[in-house]
Amino acid sequence: MSKRPIPPNIKHQYQNDGYVLIKQLFSEQECDELIERSLALHAKKSIPGCFHSVPESESDGDPLRTYPRMMHPHRVDDLSLQFLKHPRIVESLRVLLDGEAIGLQTMFYWKPPGARGQDFHQDDYYLRTEPNACIAAWMALDNIDEENGGLIVLPGSNTEDILAMSSTDTSQSFTDTAVHPPGQYAEHLVEMEKGDLLFFHGRLIHGSRPNHSGTRFRKTFICHYISADSTNYNKGYDPIVHLN
Repeated sequence: MSKRPIPPNIKHQYQNDGYVLIKQLFSEQECDELIERSLALHAKKSIPGCFHSVPESESDGDPLRTYPRMMHPHRVDDLSLQFLKHPRIVESLRVLLDGEAIGLQTMFYWKPPGARGQDFHQDDYYLRTEPNACIAAWMALDNIDEENGGLIVLPGSNTEDILAMSSTDTSQSFTDTAVHPPGQYAEHLVEMEKGDLLFFHGRLIHGSRPNHSGTRFRKTFICHYISADSTNYNKGYDPIVHLN
């Protein structure tokens, strides 16, 4: 897990737009190691402590029942914990946050062909970080584009407070509530290559549309962090992970 130079000016874009994309922060081999581990964990069907359960049959035809998001794999898997604490991510966080970070969550998100997206939301609606927002580190384990349901962000919306959620179209989103964005923000699709990593602010409005590909997954490994000087957060994410 060698160090790589952190690109200059990432803090400026993060502060202005609420996100920054770092190209090829991880190698294809590193991505493949995570994919292999995620599928091995998935094959166990049910993992205590990992909030992951796969039914025996896909009775309603929903691919997300066969490939549900796996929450907190770092609690049961050493490789997932290593990537939550990876030096390249930790150094980037140090630059973006002007200080140290604490790990709260990991997630494997497969998004198979035909899967619904997740409508617009802000991560801090769930994490409730104070006084500053959480930050996501969203790693592309596949090439990601519009066809397979790439992430859509609304640049600059990180300046908003935590917004109310209201009902949404569940034929397109696996969640039944969503933020309805203020009109001044334009949607931007973040296309990513395998190994790219997107950092984004916990109040940035973001989401995705369904995976319309017939064969391509949209596999990602996602970590959430808070600043070490945070005074409060949703304690449902305990135990926290110190990164050093």
